[in-house]
Amino acid sequence: MADSILDSLKAGGKKLTKPRRAILDVLERSPLPITASAVHGRLRKSKSPVDLVTVYRNIAMLQELGLVTPVGLFEGQMRYEVRYGREHHHHIQCRGCGRIVDLMLCPLKKLTALVEQRTRFSVDDHALEFFGWCPQCQ
Repeated sequence: MADSILDSLKAGGKKLTKPRRAILDVLERSPLPITASAVHGRLRKSKSPVDLVTVYRNIAMLQELGLVTPVGLFEGQMRYEVRYGREHHHHIQCRGCGRIVDLMLCPLKKLTALVEQRTRFSVDDHALEFFGWCPQCQ
C-alpha cells in the first residue's frame, strides 16, 4: 500500500481498516475500472468477510478523499479505479462485448483552459469516455 494512500486516509481522519485494505487491494490489482459489485465478488472469492454495503460505503469515502476515481460507462453502472500511481487517462468501451480499453492520453488541456476562461469556473476534474465497436464486434 502506497504511503500517499495512508497519508490521505490519515489526513481525512480515517484509518486503514481490514475491510478498507481489502477493498483497496482489489481496486489496485484491477487493471481496468471495476464495479462495486465486482469488488465484492472478488472479496467473497478470497474469503474476505466484507459485505456489499461496506464496499459501497468505503468506495464513496475513498472517492471523497480523492483516492478513487469514478468512471461512468454506458452500461449504467459506475465503475471505480485507484487514482494513485496511475496517470490521468480516459477509456473507450465496446458497445457489443463491453470490453474496456485505457486511453493513456488526455486531449482536453486546451478545452479546459477555454472553459475556465469563458465560465470563470476553476476546473479541477473532468471525464471523457468513448464508445464504439471493437474489431471483434464490428
